[in-house]
Amino acid sequence: MKPGFRTIKTVKTSDIHMRDPFVFTYEKEQKYYLFGTTFADGCGDKDPLFEVYVSTDLAEWTGPYAAFEPPKGFWGVRHYWAPEVFEVDGRFYMFASFKGGIGENRGTGILVADHPAGPYRVHSEGPVTLPGSECLDGTYYEDKEGQRWIVYCHEWTELYDGRIEGLRLTHDLKSSFGEPVTILNAAHMPWIRVFGDPRIEKQGYLTDAPFLYNARNGHLVLLWSSYSKPGCSGDQGLGGYTVATARCVVGRMEGPWTHDDDLLMDRNAGHSSLFRDFGGRLMICTHYPDTPHGQERPLFLPVRETDTGLTL
Repeated sequence: MKPGFRTIKTVKTSDIHMRDPFVFTYEKEQKYYLFGTTFADGCGDKDPLFEVYVSTDLAEWTGPYAAFEPPKGFWGVRHYWAPEVFEVDGRFYMFASFKGGIGENRGTGILVADHPAGPYRVHSEGPVTLPGSECLDGTYYEDKEGQRWIVYCHEWTELYDGRIEGLRLTHDLKSSFGEPVTILNAAHMPWIRVFGDPRIEKQGYLTDAPFLYNARNGHLVLLWSSYSKPGCSGDQGLGGYTVATARCVVGRMEGPWTHDDDLLMDRNAGHSSLFRDFGGRLMICTHYPDTPHGQERPLFLPVRETDTGLTL
């Protein structure tokens, strides 16, 4: 693992300031690798980068190491957000969001490494999300027919009613092709509230953090995040950043998709993914709390899978 500019220490999970955490379980080494949004915009003379922590028990972590340091001229100049790592054909691919330079869109690009901790190298030629559009939070999925996909958020700042869409990837994961498949339109959700950012004088229905899971009942399950109204879920949740679930009962990206009535999380926590620990337990990885900013920490909770869905 490659040291970055920050001091490498062994710390508890509660000591790691991180949004959008993602755990890669590496059976070969019996180690967990933790990625997330940490040094997203650089500071002073330091450029933005992606970092990684390593653990054997999900409780204490050593790091941060440098997982990806952008080469000179790299298209992504800021907003280094939400890295996710997947093993495909014996190599390790990082799907991560970047904002381009002046006049360029935000999108998800694909990086590659020979080890889950990196160092990662540029793989795709620019973003592989929808060309000419504001997109983020791309995740990876391979369907039953072997087609590879990127599933991403089409930004509310561009559409007002934010969406989650899928694009087919070439087998080598270098580019996308074809027309996007719309999985959901956030404005149609009964629990969602309008999100606003006064800095850009815009409002809309936000979508974040798609993550796909093949359930044991054959359903293709989608986790995603947005902002909810108070008291809208089964546990009369607080309202705030949350995790919702959608599903395709026939297990196809093209749908049809339905949306679960109850929210999976409604406690000022979100941007979640699923992984299994070395004991085989299904776990959710999320950041908590979402606000106030500066307090976000990774949180790991066991998930129970039933024939009807996922519960914490």
